[in-house]
Amino acid sequence: MSTPSSAESAIGAALGRVVRAARTERGLSMRALAAAAEISQPFLSQIESGQTMPSVVTLFRLAKGLGISPSELLPSVADPEPIYLTRGADAVRVRVMESDERATSRVLSSGSARGANVQEYHLVGPYLGDWFESDGEITSYVVDGVVTATIEGRGEWDLGPGDALWHPGALRNRWEIRGDGTATVLLVYASARTET
Repeated sequence: MSTPSSAESAIGAALGRVVRAARTERGLSMRALAAAAEISQPFLSQIESGQTMPSVVTLFRLAKGLGISPSELLPSVADPEPIYLTRGADAVRVRVMESDERATSRVLSSGSARGANVQEYHLVGPYLGDWFESDGEITSYVVDGVVTATIEGRGEWDLGPGDALWHPGALRNRWEIRGDGTATVLLVYASARTET
């Protein structure tokens, strides 16, 4: 006997919950439903607990015993969340500004459904970025090199490897590399939450 896959186990568990909910809603005991479906009570218990998957014939018998269509017993199983992998060798970098090749960026993840996005910036000094502002929140994390981050009217900070700076995106900000160094910065942008 083969071991069920995790997907099969999830479907079995969901089917068991649907059968149990339908039986409880109709006020049927396990013994009564098992008799109506012409199966044993222990077998029904295994189905409801997700330990075993009923055959198509048993599924139809359970549905008949519950007075519903067999399709109503089938759980809706959502597609698994997608997983994306970006290999460094396949990275597509774009200029941050058309007129300047000293700053390039690539998108690492863009979770528009969840309101977050992560970009990697590679900066070559001397470099002075344009002022930037947005809604939401910004976190700048320095992977390597040294970057001077300025928030207009609030101050400036030299950020080295492992340093992170968080601030509301509405504050005008920019990065600078003084001298001939290089830096890699991860920018995490989280969109503003809207209350519903």
